[in-house]
Amino acid sequence: MEARIIRRSLVTVAVGLAMGTAGVANATNGYFSHGYGTKAKGMGGVGMAISQDAYAPGINPAGIAGMETRFDASVAYFRPERSFEAGMPSNPGAPVPMVNPGSVDSDSENFFIPSLAFVQQIDETRSWGLALLGNGGMNTDYPAYGREQCAMMGQGNQGGAFCGGTAGVNLEQLAIIPTYAQKFADGRVSVGFSPIISYQRFSAEGLDAFDNEMASEDPGNVTSGRTDSSWGYGAQIGFQAELAEGARVGASYRSKIRAGDLDRYSGLFANGGEFDIPSTYGLGFSVDVSPRVTLSADYQKIRYSEIDAIANPSANFLQGNRFGSDGGPGFGWDDVNIFKFGAQIDGGNGWTWRVGYNRGENPISSEDVMLNILAPAVMTDHFTAGFTREFGQHEINFAAMYAPTQRVRGQDITGMAGQDIEIEMRQYELEVGYAYRF
Repeated sequence: MEARIIRRSLVTVAVGLAMGTAGVANATNGYFSHGYGTKAKGMGGVGMAISQDAYAPGINPAGIAGMETRFDASVAYFRPERSFEAGMPSNPGAPVPMVNPGSVDSDSENFFIPSLAFVQQIDETRSWGLALLGNGGMNTDYPAYGREQCAMMGQGNQGGAFCGGTAGVNLEQLAIIPTYAQKFADGRVSVGFSPIISYQRFSAEGLDAFDNEMASEDPGNVTSGRTDSSWGYGAQIGFQAELAEGARVGASYRSKIRAGDLDRYSGLFANGGEFDIPSTYGLGFSVDVSPRVTLSADYQKIRYSEIDAIANPSANFLQGNRFGSDGGPGFGWDDVNIFKFGAQIDGGNGWTWRVGYNRGENPISSEDVMLNILAPAVMTDHFTAGFTREFGQHEINFAAMYAPTQRVRGQDITGMAGQDIEIEMRQYELEVGYAYRF
């Protein structure tokens, strides 16, 4: 009775905390995290075929089938360093440049991102769970630089990237993932299913250059600086199977998450403020090469092309499609393919060590650099390491990630001014987690 009360209280507190602190700025594979759960993050984000904690539904819902009752909580310190450089127009007699020339760093660099998850074992073959995980990454905060320069160009004296003062966007997404999973075939096959409830918040400021009837379908709902939010829904399904002793395979599919429109930004996002979350799918393998060493590899696909606000080319603006319209310009992101590799070593005496590598694709092409000043999610390489220390029913988990500098260079949206623009980012992350096994 007492244990049930404790577990119920933990779940209630977890939901409350997560709803108040949706994850932000987690731009690694586009705006998805490179992994979910401290253990997975230490191994490059792998988790399709190997699941070790209550965060498993973030990658493959089948992973909790028969898992022991446990509670996991973690907090990540995430530092994305983002900047851009915009040059002077090179074409003689060029019009006013679309981006205020200068070399600028985003002010917002330090973020703390919590994650929470709980699994209740029903019996040796069945478990249910609840995971609360965050995404983000479309987050920038560029200062109001170059006021005199904007005034000389006849663009007012507010300064900033688009001469509208401090410029940037902020996207926060929380996924609430209840899950049921069960083993079949004498425990050799596991299947899991999760309905997904999402909550997202968005705000943008400093985009006054696009807040007019010539540029936007709905002026006044482009760059208010106000936060708008929406709820969405989707589902995922996954399986894991033991191919032979010590060899496992897993796969998972997550549907497109259909969210309500962001009405306060109906003049910015295509289709009147529509902003859904793309579908993903993946396949993975894991093998115990010795009693103490496990190697794992995953492939994942994120289908950004499903979301017009993200995938529509910025060049759509030149074809007469205004911001916020059907077919309006977006960020021009491509689908990305991600390859994850991880190794885990049982060090004995309660110690487990992990290393990993995550290779994603940069979704941003040179033609779409200008708008992606606001969301420079250009990362490709991620190097990770981590460990676990067990103390009876308790675990302390740790993971670190470093993503070296990645740059993309292109020109302004029209190309008429011949203005070169370069965006860049590099990242650091440290995550500490605690788990209690009941």
